Amino acid sequence: MTVITSQLLDGHLIFPRPKRLIPASIWKRLLNVILDYIGTIIFFSTIIFLIGFLTETSIKENFIHNQKAYPIAFQLLGIFAMYVYYVVCEYYLSGKTFGKYMTRTIVITPTGQPPNLKQVLMRSTLRFIPLEGIILLLKPQSLHDEWSGTLVIEEG
Repeated sequence: MTVITSQLLDGHLIFPRPKRLIPASIWKRLLNVILDYIGTIIFFSTIIFLIGFLTETSIKENFIHNQKAYPIAFQLLGIFAMYVYYVVCEYYLSGKTFGKYMTRTIVITPTGQPPNLKQVLMRSTLRFIPLEGIILLLKPQSLHDEWSGTLVIEEG
């Protein structure tokens, strides 16, 4: 496991020490993906529920009808929901998603700050590169981390 050192201080006022930034393991990153997929499904289900509630139709009928009538649009809505989920979570929750809360990991910049909106938008967009996650098996940093200038580290 690689250790990245930053100029962050760990709270010691008399003898400040640099805080070590330890990259999250591949297994935690994989668990993040699985847990965030569940988070996305909950988010997407909430959208479907609200649509059904606002149009006063049965949620089950609305879901089945739209899935059969507009399969491509339905898939695009799912991708959009995933994109919005990642942007909202990583930006407004300072680099955390449901999965990252559960695995105690966090997205930061190399300086130790939460990612800015531009970095979050880039990370979220790059997640949709086909087979992008497989890169993580070959090297410790995925493309959406590398190209957006962010890191996923162990929290604490």
